[in-house]
Amino acid sequence: MIRSVVETPIAVSTLVRDRAKQHLRVILQRMTRGRMLWRGPAHLRRVALTFDDGPHLLTPRYLDVLGRAGVPATFFLTGLFAENQPAMVAEYLRGGHQLASHGFHHTRFTRLRPDQLRDELSRTARALGPLPQGRWVRPPHGSFGPVDVTTLLVSGYTVGMWSLDSRDYDGSTPAVIAARCAPAHVQPGEVILFHEGQEDTLAALPVVIDELRGAGYELVTMADLFAR
Repeated sequence: MIRSVVETPIAVSTLVRDRAKQHLRVILQRMTRGRMLWRGPAHLRRVALTFDDGPHLLTPRYLDVLGRAGVPATFFLTGLFAENQPAMVAEYLRGGHQLASHGFHHTRFTRLRPDQLRDELSRTARALGPLPQGRWVRPPHGSFGPVDVTTLLVSGYTVGMWSLDSRDYDGSTPAVIAARCAPAHVQPGEVILFHEGQEDTLAALPVVIDELRGAGYELVTMADLFAR
């Protein structure tokens, strides 16, 4: 039996837009020689779990879940929060996690002059201290433009983006968050975006970890995912 599929103009427009975004990401990743990254190598069955906006009151529980599972993750920290919680910064590192910058005030980098962005970067770098994986950053809200990206690259940063958004910020239940990150929606090299401070994300994490591992995925930091 032949199935007839009728796509609405909105669905077609969304598909075209998403494919254009994916194509642009590939171009930027190549143009920056691996300094701006969305997706890791497709030939290795590895996935990176990443978390934005910490540290938070729930951070110890996130670290406990990951620690019990033996999963290293990448945390993009807000400098102001990290500056006020130096003991928590040490806890991330003690757990074998990768730390990276998410700006000092969580201001969109596109709204900052280059000198303001450099100040945000340096203040966050001081709050995080020396990091074994080098300088990584994720622009707040994933928002970037040519001027701020140039500033980041000239300042020696690797820009770590993501390829799969769990959308855990939209009020979804743990079951829905886990379903969005299920193996059926994941490809080798995937970088999955989560956020700290979310009870539902915390509840979904054990399911996400178990299902990805059950599908044969190794869970690694972004630095390890893209290591040459």
